[in-house]
Amino acid sequence: MNDNQHYQTCARYKAVSCHAIYKAVAIAALTAVSAGCIWAENAPNDGALSLKECINYALTHNISVRTSQYDATVARSRVDSANSDYYPQISVQNTTFNVASNGGNSQQSTGTTLSVSQNLYDGGLRENRVDSAKYGLLRTTASLSRTRQSVAYTVSRAYYNLLRARHLADVAKSNVTYNEGLRAQVLARSAVGDAAMVDSLPVDAQLASARVSLLSAQNAVRTAAVQLQSAMGISLRSDFDVQEITAEPTIQTAALEEYRKTALALRPDLQANNAATGAARSSSRSAKIALFPRPTVTAGYDQQVTGSGGANDSRIVGAIVFNVFDGGANRAAYREAKANQASAEAQEQQGKQDVLTDVEEAYLELSNTKERMTATAASLAAATKNYQVQQERYSQGVGTTLDLLNAEVQAVTAQSDDVQARYDYYTACAQMTYAVGKIGEGNEK
Repeated sequence: MNDNQHYQTCARYKAVSCHAIYKAVAIAALTAVSAGCIWAENAPNDGALSLKECINYALTHNISVRTSQYDATVARSRVDSANSDYYPQISVQNTTFNVASNGGNSQQSTGTTLSVSQNLYDGGLRENRVDSAKYGLLRTTASLSRTRQSVAYTVSRAYYNLLRARHLADVAKSNVTYNEGLRAQVLARSAVGDAAMVDSLPVDAQLASARVSLLSAQNAVRTAAVQLQSAMGISLRSDFDVQEITAEPTIQTAALEEYRKTALALRPDLQANNAATGAARSSSRSAKIALFPRPTVTAGYDQQVTGSGGANDSRIVGAIVFNVFDGGANRAAYREAKANQASAEAQEQQGKQDVLTDVEEAYLELSNTKERMTATAASLAAATKNYQVQQERYSQGVGTTLDLLNAEVQAVTAQSDDVQARYDYYTACAQMTYAVGKIGEGNEK
């Protein structure tokens, strides 16, 4: 239902002609619960946060995002550490010598030596360590991106749930107001003999039920506000407020296959799985190298800077390293590495299937909620028309209180369904954004 349709619905409410008191109460109730009227009349309060502001705040303060950022920092440090083996290692050593003669005299001398060493080749271990560290960085970076997307989606859902709870509370409050007005009208008619006192009994029961529903709805608003603040990583505030949604999401519904292609290209968790497989393969290569004789070449240079007792020295040393017997440790390490590689490859394949499943579920939910919005709009229009007819019948004395109450229940149910369908659609749009590997509204990255 678009805004014009909502406003037309509101206008139809106002066109109803009935008893003066009843008319004022009914119009106020139905106008308040009509989604379009609510959203048009309630301007954002000062300090109310938009969805974009909520998401941006969460991307900065949410503990999951911050933890993932720390993990990425650690991974970058590991890459730098692994790459350091490609550079010369330079150290300065200061030594003190005590030389004793046969006569008991001793002489002390000091000296400073500059040493430079370089690992030229170690059989491929260095390269595998660097590859593994780089894959680790790719994995943590991708995980950070997915965490940011997850937080944005969680905040979006919580934001929509809060607005949904607010509007459902408005529906419940208007229902109480309406039943209070109807009770007053029935009692007034009973006082002049136009109605029996027993006519107020079903109204009393309906009013009591409406008040219970209002209490539940108001508690749902408070709970939704707490959940949103928790998702944002913000300290709980009693004055926390958010802005209304004034327009539908701009997401364009495409073919299912287009969503699948986008998800396979963008989903960070797929990239993380791919990096995990690469890291596992690097570990397997390193474990395999340890099973066989391994050639190594190192270079070194020592330069006496001060003092005596040392000598300048340069060298290149080649060697063959082979662990003749280690109790089977290297073999066990290789089997473990190969098993980890097989597990990573299996998870990578399963990850692709999971992504396609996520996309299809999101697509079905998006399609369903769009259809439900159309259906609930038609239901609301029908319930509103029936409610208006019963109002006229009752005001003319040809309708019963029970007929009017039934029509009112149907109208309230239709209004609640309309609110639910609208916010289910908003949530489905956010779900599809998350499923294809994009971040929600509030961040352009």
